[in-house]
Amino acid sequence: MKVKNDTTKKDILRKGEKGGNKEKEVDKSKEVIHVRAKRGQATDSHSLAERVRREKINNRLRRLKDLVPGCCKTMGMAVMLDEIINYVHSLQNQVEFLSMELAAASSFYDFNLESEAISKSTGDKYT
Repeated sequence: MKVKNDTTKKDILRKGEKGGNKEKEVDKSKEVIHVRAKRGQATDSHSLAERVRREKINNRLRRLKDLVPGCCKTMGMAVMLDEIINYVHSLQNQVEFLSMELAAASSFYDFNLESEAISKSTGDKYT
């Protein structure tokens, strides 16, 4: 079917589609507008809470890294945690060893005190 100015059915239908688009545009303006946050800035409260949690973890890991000798800044997190675990184990072993030495030294010291007390009470001049 031909209409004035050589317009075809397809052209008429296309013009009708354009009119329908205006209604869709009005509907879109009524929809919720999602604002995209800049990089590094969250808009959701859950995302903000998650960021705070990650920052706390990273701060504590940095503090651990500073306390433990042998941890470099270039280490990965898994390697760094292995180093920290090994260091804590070595500290526990040192505490156990020093406790045993202290117990041995104190028992020796107690033995010497007892022997001096016995020698004083018996009047032994040579001990």
